Amino acid sequence: MPVTIVVVDDAPDYRLIVRSLLESAPETLTVVGEAADGEEALALVLRVRPDIVVTDLVMPRLDGVELTRRLRQELPQTRIILMSSYTEDAYRLLASDSGADAFVSKQVIVSSLLPAIHDLIRRRLSGGSGPLPGETGDERPCRQDPCPPGG
Repeated sequence: MPVTIVVVDDAPDYRLIVRSLLESAPETLTVVGEAADGEEALALVLRVRPDIVVTDLVMPRLDGVELTRRLRQELPQTRIILMSSYTEDAYRLLASDSGADAFVSKQVIVSSLLPAIHDLIRRRLSGGSGPLPGETGDERPCRQDPCPPGG
């Protein structure tokens, strides 16, 4: 059974990067929708009820933290990955406090997004929970926005 995913980011380039990473995965990860801001995402997620939402932290109209809080109330079974170009601990804390299941830095998204998704799938299948997964992989800083694949 495919894992359904909604991708949320105000930057079209990052939505493309995330979609490309998901399409490259050997298992069935299906993008069932995309949104450019939190309000659009909330309506979409409530309509399509995906397994996982991958959302940017900083967006117009409704940020990723508030989107996560609302989704936790409406769809507590939906897993949420917050991603951000900001890597400071304060942003990780915001992600954790909001109820997000994982935080992924956009600076290492190519090496860290799929492992974070796999961890959420494993935890869902085992019925477990755990601490907010951190980043994995190479911590190379990216000096561009958006970071190119591998950057």
